[in-house]
Amino acid sequence: MKTDIFQLQIIPLNKIKAQERFDESRARGLSERLKKEKILKNPIIVANLYGDNFVQLDGMNRLSAFKMLGFDSIVCQIVDYQDMDNVELGSWIHLFNAKQPDFLSTIAKIKGLNINQGKMDQVKNRYIQSLGPDRISVIVTLNYQISTVTAGGVLLDKVNRINEIVNAYDNIVRDVLPQRSKKEDIKFLFNEHTDCNIMTVFPTFTRHQIIKVVNSGGLFPPGITRHIIKRRCMNLNLPLSFFADKSSVRKKNEFLEKIVFKRKFRVYEEPTVYFE
Repeated sequence: MKTDIFQLQIIPLNKIKAQERFDESRARGLSERLKKEKILKNPIIVANLYGDNFVQLDGMNRLSAFKMLGFDSIVCQIVDYQDMDNVELGSWIHLFNAKQPDFLSTIAKIKGLNINQGKMDQVKNRYIQSLGPDRISVIVTLNYQISTVTAGGVLLDKVNRINEIVNAYDNIVRDVLPQRSKKEDIKFLFNEHTDCNIMTVFPTFTRHQIIKVVNSGGLFPPGITRHIIKRRCMNLNLPLSFFADKSSVRKKNEFLEKIVFKRKFRVYEEPTVYFE
């Protein structure tokens, strides 16, 4: 179903290529919650890749949970990936708890990485070069010890090194780093997440770089690429029985159109703050 505001479509899972790895514990927990709630609240976000194939931009754990539950399709909101007004790119930071010397020692053993002492003004999101040496991460500890991590090679090499860094820790908390972050901002983030004592900051990747990695068969780590979608569809609340039905995708899309046509919706043009 396509309108002037949004496009929703039931898409076979085998037509959706992931751009990031999934968090197995979160996806499994989500699959259990979906079974209890019996509804899928929000569509995942995809963009057209080529032909009738799509790339997943957001909702990797929902996509993985659907595979775990044995479904063969999922509802998606299709966005124009080249629309810079309605699709913004950013990156998440990771906060977690680990023994600081052990973590830094583990990172230092990863082949192809150069680790150096960093400065506070390097704690920021930045774009990364596709070719040649460049900074792939900044590590900040609770006591403000800062380390920069540099890797060379082609883009996929750097993404693989970032995966190795993320594999060195678990129980990730995601957050957003303020622009032009200062020491007070870092302190605030650690105060917000009191169980965490280490922060990792990653580059922001361009649309071209993300598609290039996907087409090369690579995957980003879970929870690094961040897509801010304007006019994101929420609270669609489709019953899981809809996806369990053995009807064709065409029939499901016809049914989806009837469901959405009957639903009232509001469009929030301005950023909105919800109090929970």
